[in-house]
Amino acid sequence: MMTTHRADTAPPQPERAEIISRTFQFLADGGEMGALMRAHDWTQSPLGPPERWPDALKMTVSICLNSRFPMVIWWGPDFVMLYNDAYRPILGMTKHPASLGRPGRAIWPETWSIIGPQLESIWHGEATWSHDVLLPLDRNNYLEEAYFTYSYSPIKHADGRVGGVFTAVTETTERVLGERRLRILRELAAQTAETRTVADAGRRALDVLGADNPDIPIALLYLLDEERGTIKAAGACRVPADKHAAEVGLDDDDDPWAVARVIRTGEPALVDYLPFRFGSLAGPVWPEPVKRALVLPVPRLGTGGTTCGAVVIGINPRRAFDDDYRGFLDLIVGHIASAISNARASEEERRRTDELAQLEARFRDLADSAPVMIWVSDPSGLCTWFNRPWLTFTGRGLEESLGEDWLAAVHPDDRARCASVYRSAFEQREPFRLEFRLRRHDGEWCQVDDTGVPHYAADGAFMGFIGSCVDVSDARRWEAALRKGREDLIRLNETLETRVAERTEDLAAANRQLLAQIEEREQVESTLRQMQRLDAVGQLTSGVAHDFNNLLTVILGNASYLERLWAEADDPKLMRRITHIRIAAERGAKLIAQLLAFSRRQRLEPRAVDLNDTIARMRELLATTMGGGIEIETVPSPEPWSALVDPTQLELVVLNLAINARDAMQVGGRLTVRTANVTRGDPMRPEQPAAGEYVELAVADTGTGMPDEVLAKAFEPFFTTKTVGKGSGLGLSQVLGFAKQSGGGVSIETEPDHGTTVRVFFPRAPLVDETEQAAGQEMPVGRPASACVLVVDDDDDVRHVTAAMLEGLGHRVVEAGSGGAALERLAARDDIDLALIDFAMPGMSGLDLAREARVRRPALPILFITGYADSTVLAGVRHEHILRKPFLDAELDRRIRAVLANKRAGTVDALMSIQR
Repeated sequence: MMTTHRADTAPPQPERAEIISRTFQFLADGGEMGALMRAHDWTQSPLGPPERWPDALKMTVSICLNSRFPMVIWWGPDFVMLYNDAYRPILGMTKHPASLGRPGRAIWPETWSIIGPQLESIWHGEATWSHDVLLPLDRNNYLEEAYFTYSYSPIKHADGRVGGVFTAVTETTERVLGERRLRILRELAAQTAETRTVADAGRRALDVLGADNPDIPIALLYLLDEERGTIKAAGACRVPADKHAAEVGLDDDDDPWAVARVIRTGEPALVDYLPFRFGSLAGPVWPEPVKRALVLPVPRLGTGGTTCGAVVIGINPRRAFDDDYRGFLDLIVGHIASAISNARASEEERRRTDELAQLEARFRDLADSAPVMIWVSDPSGLCTWFNRPWLTFTGRGLEESLGEDWLAAVHPDDRARCASVYRSAFEQREPFRLEFRLRRHDGEWCQVDDTGVPHYAADGAFMGFIGSCVDVSDARRWEAALRKGREDLIRLNETLETRVAERTEDLAAANRQLLAQIEEREQVESTLRQMQRLDAVGQLTSGVAHDFNNLLTVILGNASYLERLWAEADDPKLMRRITHIRIAAERGAKLIAQLLAFSRRQRLEPRAVDLNDTIARMRELLATTMGGGIEIETVPSPEPWSALVDPTQLELVVLNLAINARDAMQVGGRLTVRTANVTRGDPMRPEQPAAGEYVELAVADTGTGMPDEVLAKAFEPFFTTKTVGKGSGLGLSQVLGFAKQSGGGVSIETEPDHGTTVRVFFPRAPLVDETEQAAGQEMPVGRPASACVLVVDDDDDVRHVTAAMLEGLGHRVVEAGSGGAALERLAARDDIDLALIDFAMPGMSGLDLAREARVRRPALPILFITGYADSTVLAGVRHEHILRKPFLDAELDRRIRAVLANKRAGTVDALMSIQR
């Protein structure tokens, strides 16, 4: 915000300036809250006017306002609240600015049972300190779980009496919630680490989730049964059995908990209106029922996106469901998925071990029951006899098995090996064992295990061998299957370790992403808090602008009247005082216009402006803003064109760019402001102006410059490289918006470590012929014909002053204090030539009245008078139909003459483009 001073403006009287200084010195600075305290109507507060506040309170308020730590003062037996900017976010969106100057019990009824007794105890003069105290706050339109660390200290008068309580407070909600959620995740990992079955993993997970956790008031776990194609409930936490199905079909779309859809699609689902669907489902901590639940898919690890179940988790009714909350629930699901995956691997390992034992048992049974052949061989290797099982097994007769004829039943590829083994055994008289393929009685080849041991007679003579031949075909097949099972189990264990390592890395990446999101969210929240403070200043400014302009209209009108009345009086002292009143009112009108421009509530009113003159008038303000360590250089254009621009917004652009340059230069450096006439070609970038003639305003610094990645985002709203609290990220975006709205554009030239130049282009004002300009400025000679003017304003003082001005200009006046009264005057009188209507009136607004009047009197000229109206509404009204408060006789006379001249010429402009 900027203030420009006229050279002939007299300073305030010394005695008045001294009174103002003494009254508000302790309220100086203090940011937004300092401004609010200075503008506050303290007559409605128990504290009374600030100049009457005790010295102890003034000193404490001064400390509070100029501190960046959240502080609040509770003064007097009613504990009236005073606080600083840093405390403002604690009040949320519903308690500010209504808390200022109000008793604490009225502002914090939901927590007064906790903090009230603590505050009362301080009257005994003893300080207290509380750490991470739970205070349920209704500050965002719901009862919110919040934690704070704060101290209460007595504020004493000079005589030792306690006058109030001083509080330094820090909100620790995010830290308390973060530690609580981290404990839950650690406990979940510890309890599910050693589970060996899926059912046990689900049961232990629900035990952890259901342990009086406010962030998980209710929970359900459903797992997919792939063999049956159904979904079974694995457990519930604080959800009665009649509120959820024990089994759900995979294709079921009527499931009220939406688990089937979540498992099919793999996408989360939010279930609303739980009390309406299931009745009251209360959590373990808060009395409020759970209203919403999030259903999250449980991924099957290592399968590329498939799901094995779904988790239903109720949402804490006393916390907003933000990104941190959602990230916490995602980590819970990740732990459950890992626990289920590990349990499935353990079950698979036990299953394969059981199959191996069954194979071994089967092999033993098979060996015991197989057909057996017992025979005795002489040294020639000829078989002497066989038992019946052998003959039955081979299907050969006794004659066919004598001698070496039995080798005919051996597979041709194995016969030579068998004969060699037998001959070697007889020669060495050593036991033998070999396997070969033998033809069974059904003609199929089977695998047999043949063994033989030397046999001696009683006298020690070698008799031959006694052997047995057993069919081991099935046993060998079982052994192969067993061997393959063991190999698969080894590979499974190796793969399991890899999958666990991959999942661990996935969880670590998720944690890192969550931390990055938290950091980004904190930065965005800080920026939004800054924007909320700026918007609060804008709302406060625009809200009181109308009333201030009404007051200034009355002051200026009466001051001008007194000046004319006493113009010839021989009393210079009285005339000087009247002139001071008028000049102060004009300065107040200028200040209100600048405040509205700063808050962006004032619509643009472009006119021909000399940029050289603007820069020259702002040099002193720039020097104050930049500080003594920065050199300021201005380079005006030798023959500047006039720029078509709103002068107030132009000053804000210069100040905005200068502040950006100051922050880029840190300490020292040079700021250069240039003006030039330029002719631009076709634009190369969207922020640059279209081809044409422009007046250029260039602001250059010797600061750090911008790298390419910063330059690419320079015009994005909220983008800033400054630390939190140093900038909102809206400066360049607002400059671009104003330049484009004015019909121009912006360009940036920058180099890292070599400074930045921002060039703003405003359209050249149209050239006006000197004779036409003189004719346009010439006022009609003599007094115009008397007209009958209807003056409509709900403020009696403003209406009377306006009527007096009109009567002094020779017009007849009809007054009305509301829209309804104005319509009655129009219906009763046909001689009304012009309607002068206040834009912002209660009930029927000036715009509504204008519409109704034009319906009844289509040719009636209408001129709006306004102290303030929303720029979006005024955007539909032509400039020549608006007379801004406060105004003097000359401006009123000029507007009335122009409107009456149009009427005499038969011209009635379209009043507005706004639809009903």
